[in-house]
Amino acid sequence: MGKYECVAENSIGTEHTKPTPLYVKVRRVPPTFSRPPEPVYEVMLGANLTLTCVAVGSPMPSVKWRKGVDQDLTPENDVPVGRNVLELTDIRVSTNYTCIAQSSLGVIEATSLVKVQSLPAAPTDVTISEVTATQVRLEWSYKGPEDLQYYVIQYKPKNANQASIAAFSEISGIITMFYVVRTLSPYTEYEFYVIAVNNIGRGPPSLPATTTTGETGIQVLECSNNADHYIRLT
Repeated sequence: MGKYECVAENSIGTEHTKPTPLYVKVRRVPPTFSRPPEPVYEVMLGANLTLTCVAVGSPMPSVKWRKGVDQDLTPENDVPVGRNVLELTDIRVSTNYTCIAQSSLGVIEATSLVKVQSLPAAPTDVTISEVTATQVRLEWSYKGPEDLQYYVIQYKPKNANQASIAAFSEISGIITMFYVVRTLSPYTEYEFYVIAVNNIGRGPPSLPATTTTGETGIQVLECSNNADHYIRLT
C-alpha cells in the first residue's frame, strides 16, 4: 500500500498528477476443507490405509490428526500447513480418526470411521431343550458385531467320523437365535454346532452342544378289567 501518481514528461518539462493513496486489505478466510477424509472406510483385518486431509483458508490453517477421543497423532512441534497424510498399517480394530484444521479464525473437524471387516465371532451359550425321539430345540447367544446375515446349524451323531465333513448335516439361512431341528434318529447322541455368517464369510463354530434323542415310546392302556383288551400307542 502507498501513494501513487502518474508522471508525464517531455523535452519541455515534467508534470505529476495529484497523489492517490492505494490501500491493500488483508484477505481473511476461515478454515475450510477442500479435501476432507471420507466418512467411512471399510478395510479387511490387517490391511493398510492412507488417509489424506486438505484444508484451505487465509491465513492457511494447520492440519493434524487425532485417534479416538483424545489421542493426538501429529506432534505439536511438527504440524503441517494445509495438508496432512496419515499412514495406517496392520489395522486390527475399528476406530474413529479425526482431521483438525485450525487457524486464528477458527477450528474445524472431520471424522472418519475406519471399520475393520472380519469374520463373525462364534455363537455362545448353545442350549438344547424340548428333546423328543426325532427333534430338539436349539437356542444360542451372539456377542460379536451385529452385521450378520444368518446362522448355520451343523449336527451329526457323536460317534460319526469327526474328521469327515460328510458326516455333518447342515441347516442354513436361519435368521432367528433359536431353531427346531427335526428328522433326527431316535435314541441317538448328537453333537450340534452353530455358526454365524456375515458378508465376509462364515465364522468359527460354537462349542458343541450334545444330547441324546428319546426312544420311540410304547404305552399300554387297559380299557377294562379284562387284560385281553388294550390299545398299543407308538
